[in-house]
Amino acid sequence: MRVLKILFAVFILLMIPAKSFADMPEITAGQTYFDIMKGHYVLKDNVRVVMNNHGLKATVTANEARVNVVSQKCWALGSVAFDHKDYNLKCENAYLQWETKTADLVGGIDFKGRDSVAVTSDTATFNWETKEADFYGDVKINAEKDLEFAEGLKLQKNKRYAHVRYNVTENKILQLDEKFDVPQIEIPDPDK
Repeated sequence: MRVLKILFAVFILLMIPAKSFADMPEITAGQTYFDIMKGHYVLKDNVRVVMNNHGLKATVTANEARVNVVSQKCWALGSVAFDHKDYNLKCENAYLQWETKTADLVGGIDFKGRDSVAVTSDTATFNWETKEADFYGDVKINAEKDLEFAEGLKLQKNKRYAHVRYNVTENKILQLDEKFDVPQIEIPDPDK
C-alpha cells in the first residue's frame, strides 16, 4: 500500500506543470483526505486554504472544501471567508479558480473594503487580477468616505441596486444598475 501511495505521489508531481509549484496552496482542516478517484482534497471542519497566486496572497476559510491542486480550483461550502490585506468577502458558498483568477460567490455576500466601503448582495463574481467585483441582486452599498465614481454615476443613499461593479484597489464604483438582467451564478459540482 505504501508503494502505491509513493507511486501515486510521483505521478501527481509529474502531472503538475512547473509553474504550479509556486502556486500550491497551503491546506489545513480538522479532517483531510485525498480522493484519488476525483483528484482532489476533501476537507471538513475548520478549513483553511492559503493561496499565493503570483503575488496575491489570500486565505479562504470555510466549513468544508474540495481543492484540486492540478486544475487549481477550490469549492468552498458553508461560512466562507476570502481574506486579503485590502478586503474581506464572506458568503455561503464559493468557487475559486487560480488559473483564471476568479471567484463565484453565492448566498449572503458581505464585502468589506479597506476604505470604509461595505457591500452586501445575493451573489457576486470577483476577479483578483483586475481587482473588480460584480455584485448582483439586492445590492446595498455603505461608504463612509473617499468613494470614487465613474463619470456620470452617483450613489443614492439607502438605494438598492440590481448590479454594481466595483474596483477594490481604486475604491471606485464603475457601474450602478437599478435594473439588470442578473446572471444565475451557481457553484459547479466538484464531482463532475
